[in-house]
Amino acid sequence: MENVSFMIKDLQVGHYINLPIGWTSHPFILNSFLIKDDKQLKIVQHLGLATISVDLSRSKLSQPQTIAAVTVASETSELAQDSAAIASQTAQIQQDIEATEQQAQLNEEKEKQQQLTQLVQQQTWWKQIRHSRSKYQEKIAILKDIYSKLSLQPEKAMQLLELLSGELTIAAEQQHDFSFVLCNEELSSDTLYQNAMNVAVLSICLAKQLAFSSQDMAIVTSTALLSQYGMLWVPASIRNKKSELTKPEVNYLKQHPAYAAQRLQGIEALSDNIIHSILQVNEKFDGSGYPRGFKQEKISKYAQLVAITTRYNEMCNANLPQHRYSPHLAIGLLFKQANKHYNKAYLEQFIKMIGIFPVGTIVNYGNDNSNQAQVQMGIIDSLRQPLIVDFNELEPIKKQPLLRHCLDDNIAITKAISSSDIDPDHLSKFNLIQRNNLYFSG
Repeated sequence: MENVSFMIKDLQVGHYINLPIGWTSHPFILNSFLIKDDKQLKIVQHLGLATISVDLSRSKLSQPQTIAAVTVASETSELAQDSAAIASQTAQIQQDIEATEQQAQLNEEKEKQQQLTQLVQQQTWWKQIRHSRSKYQEKIAILKDIYSKLSLQPEKAMQLLELLSGELTIAAEQQHDFSFVLCNEELSSDTLYQNAMNVAVLSICLAKQLAFSSQDMAIVTSTALLSQYGMLWVPASIRNKKSELTKPEVNYLKQHPAYAAQRLQGIEALSDNIIHSILQVNEKFDGSGYPRGFKQEKISKYAQLVAITTRYNEMCNANLPQHRYSPHLAIGLLFKQANKHYNKAYLEQFIKMIGIFPVGTIVNYGNDNSNQAQVQMGIIDSLRQPLIVDFNELEPIKKQPLLRHCLDDNIAITKAISSSDIDPDHLSKFNLIQRNNLYFSG
């Protein structure tokens, strides 16, 4: 027996067939029989079968016809299989194309969402920086008003001083994630007010770091805010001179704490602690300071604290470029002078507070030191991972300088660098030749 499956349309008279249905479903006596004529063939073709089994060994067709029929049937079957395979492959390809397009769309949407998230974060950070810079300028104006009223309206001046001191203390206490903001735009006011404000901002935070009482913090704040008052009696040609001072000019300048103490002496609302501390903020433990050459035992704890912040500000904001240091380098130089010039315990806490790369420091980052940035805000809980403004990248949507969180972006700062190592275009574009003023980030 040699059974072959035939398409019903390929069936011929002379084929011996095996019907795959019950005998009640067809008019023939048997399920297996030889198709004798066209009438039987038509009946079989109308039974609704797609294929039928043919016993070639019992069929009465000539051999060539049988082989041809088998060949045709086989080729037809293979063609049908190939068509099905092609259809399946085509469907799979179409599915793959659709899946790729969907993934590309998802990636594009994800990228847009990431850019939007980054934009929102950038706007939040820049808003915080602008807010701090605006507050800084506002406090400078108030301090200038206080200085102008101390001689003629001392009671009004002291009221303003108390308010300003309280506002600065509250601002310091409200800091959470970030410490200080760089306020490096050029201001029209005399730099003596900026120096006093920088010293006050740093001093308040250091007093807080040292767990000073609220009363002691108030004395520290007033001392710092009034520490530059005596500069008003130093000619502007000396205090703002852009070249080396002569020896007589240096001696004149060094008398400014004494001028302040002398003129503040008559104000009843100012305690002796504040006046004496103002006189001593430029003194050093070894007696090499000015104006009196006091040694450690004669310097009040308030003056010992403000002396550190005063010297730090002087190094970061000196009039002459050759006397101006990177905040990172200023920290190192202060540390070397511990014990000899300053209270070591206070200085260690100051370094802990301000960080390894203080606000304003220009840095290199990356394995090859090719990337440059400037620290814009310090992060309270991470001394080595501040918020930086990248000189090499722009925020993708608004194309403004890109702020980067060293901790979130996994950026490792490799070293601090001098402004002399910066591209001249960057110096003006990022205000790198301006002052290193600081204010609270809250």
